[in-house]
Amino acid sequence: MRSYSTLHGSQLVAGFADGSLRLYDVRSPEPLVLATRPHQKVERVVGLSFQPGLDPSKVASCNLSLNCQVFFSSLSLSQGQYLFLFLFQVVSASQAGDIQFLDLRTSRDTYLTIDAHRGSLTALAVHRHAPIIASGSAKQLIKVFSLEGEQLGRILYYPSFMGQKIGSVSCLAFHPYQVLLAAGAVDSLVSVYTHDNSPAR
Repeated sequence: MRSYSTLHGSQLVAGFADGSLRLYDVRSPEPLVLATRPHQKVERVVGLSFQPGLDPSKVASCNLSLNCQVFFSSLSLSQGQYLFLFLFQVVSASQAGDIQFLDLRTSRDTYLTIDAHRGSLTALAVHRHAPIIASGSAKQLIKVFSLEGEQLGRILYYPSFMGQKIGSVSCLAFHPYQVLLAAGAVDSLVSVYTHDNSPAR
């Protein structure tokens, strides 16, 4: 297992070295809910997260053969069905440089692909509430995207005397409630970034 993300302590989506993903739910009689391989190249998954925006009224009813239906209100279950609260949309990034967006309800295929970096993607962060993601590269570069795939900004190394310094990115994390991005690099430095319109502190 290379990276994982949890939700409410019962769901686990895991990424593996061959570019595959597996979704587990510990409440299910069969914990493995789904297995898929969204990344075309056989490169390890380096970042993985559920997308923000869970609607608590959205539930899924699944039978033992894992045929699921999504409901938006209360429902009655027949024998052999189980009720799960899922966060269906997953963002996955591989070392090859691609970021894949999956909706686990509709299909095992991706609905959006971002070619973020060329063979050097090392980290992925998804904001818990804001519709943004960030990817980091071993080539001293961070890119910020919307959930629709639009590139919103770049943070890169400037080799001038007073230029911004950034090492090969090893990890990224968003503040859970503010639009702040922390980046760790292999040169043992941690930097915190904010958007251009934030008030002075």
